[in-house]
Amino acid sequence: MGLLSFNLGLNIPVFAMDEKIEKLSPTLNKEEGWSIWHPWIYFPFDKIQVGISNMDLGGMLDFEYSCFGSVGEENNKIKQETYWYRISEKVEKIDQEKYVQIEVGCWLNNNFKSTIILTGIKN
Repeated sequence: MGLLSFNLGLNIPVFAMDEKIEKLSPTLNKEEGWSIWHPWIYFPFDKIQVGISNMDLGGMLDFEYSCFGSVGEENNKIKQETYWYRISEKVEKIDQEKYVQIEVGCWLNNNFKSTIILTGIKN
């Protein structure tokens, strides 16, 4: 049940993205060990499962609060414009699962106001 609410709060349709987002983006230079930053609305949910632990779920609520001072659906529009992600190149295999770290940040006033590291499972 927690996984569903996690995805509903973060999986925002691509068609809703504001055109001005390109002008208000973090540096798209690649840093060693990470992909470049991408808008969260393009996260590959079909390839990487996120929200797999209670720690990540609670962390995302804390993250949203640190970005906007509140948690809830009223933030969905601003999430579309401010949430960015990048994926670690390091993949850790445990049994049959492949784990990867994902950094999510909210880009406000030409700066990351807050970031969080999540754990994802590659499908």
